[in-house]
Amino acid sequence: MRNKRVLIITYYWPPSGGVGVQRWMHFAVNLKKLGWEPVIYTPSNPQFDIKDESLSNFVRGLEVVKQEIWEPFNFFHQLTRNKNKEDVKQGLVLEKTSKSWKDDLIIWIRGNLFVPDPRKFWVKKSVRFLEQMVKERNIDLMITTGPPHSMHLIGLKLKCRIPALKWVSDFRDPWSDWDVILKLKTSRTNRSRHQSMERQVLGASDLVLTVSKRLATSLSSKAEGVNVQVLSNGISDERIVSDKANPLNQDRFIVGYFGMLNEIRNPEMLWKQLEALCESNRLFNQKLEIRLGGIVSQSIQERLESSPQLHDKVVFLGYLSHDEVFEEYHKASLLLLLLNKSDNAQWILPMKFFEYLSAGKPILSIGQVDSELGEIFQEYEVGKMYDFEDYDPIGTFILSNFEKNYSPDRKQMSELLDRYSRSRQTDKLSSLLNDLWKK
Repeated sequence: MRNKRVLIITYYWPPSGGVGVQRWMHFAVNLKKLGWEPVIYTPSNPQFDIKDESLSNFVRGLEVVKQEIWEPFNFFHQLTRNKNKEDVKQGLVLEKTSKSWKDDLIIWIRGNLFVPDPRKFWVKKSVRFLEQMVKERNIDLMITTGPPHSMHLIGLKLKCRIPALKWVSDFRDPWSDWDVILKLKTSRTNRSRHQSMERQVLGASDLVLTVSKRLATSLSSKAEGVNVQVLSNGISDERIVSDKANPLNQDRFIVGYFGMLNEIRNPEMLWKQLEALCESNRLFNQKLEIRLGGIVSQSIQERLESSPQLHDKVVFLGYLSHDEVFEEYHKASLLLLLLNKSDNAQWILPMKFFEYLSAGKPILSIGQVDSELGEIFQEYEVGKMYDFEDYDPIGTFILSNFEKNYSPDRKQMSELLDRYSRSRQTDKLSSLLNDLWKK
């Protein structure tokens, strides 16, 4: 009987932290429990700023194959003696209060000279190495996950060289429609190059996976006959069992947000409502605390620190390990979930949403209400979702939570957690892979 070996090509792998690593880290671990033999292919020296060493223990026992990658911005940092390193991290999209012509040039270079992304220089080397490995080890299935979408170009070239190799391309975010591309000042010609690469990848894939129904519909329209299936993000079963709602802190009213906080998702109306509530409600003013975990752009940090009402109530926590962030969920009275101010928001079903559910706390989501996430808030009583400009409703909901007049439906939260558990999603993935493997 053939071994059920599957090659998973991913840029993000422990000790990388952040959201990019979570999806396939969990899928790989759970696939092994179901009898698959995952072989992870990842860079030996990737450029990522967020590390979580604790995740390395979680994936212990999985086979990981590493190859060195050349990162162009590592070379750039050496030339500038790391003077611009803080500005380039997280994809060059962190806002600064004022940009110099050098900052704009760096962004333009990223968006136009490195298409689809700076990891493109790993493609040729990886294809040479993996072609031999796939043949020697009789690997029948491979999975590529992006972003970075250069991982899909590795899959495309391998598929061309080994047509019998079954290929699953996984889109955690859009490609040519990704809002980041516009922020990188990508030219019309290079946007067309993104679209062309995307069509080739979709057309050559035996199966395409993505994280939401709306994104699946969008991808299906880009290539004829493409088989797109939804494999949602979710929450590990261990977190569902262990993370029960803790009693609310009676001394503080904590609004918690954890993730990237930049201009494209800046909730200005929320800050204004919190300021107004502090001025009008003495008890609220005494108890409010805002805890922000993750990377906060310079402009937002300066805005909050200059606020007479909020400057002494904000705690910037910086990057938190996965365990630490769950501890923060339990401290919170109200969990804040922000979508981008872009058309991409309609497709997004964030992993953070499921993590918030596991904490059992009310969720205030701000973003495009006409979205896949918005549909869940309309159907389930787990919190409220408002548009970025919904000033009065946002304030009313915050106050109702402060006065303990609102509580989420714990039964409905449990239903959602069961539907989106990692084990349930991996069962679906295993079934899809079995269908390909047997062909």
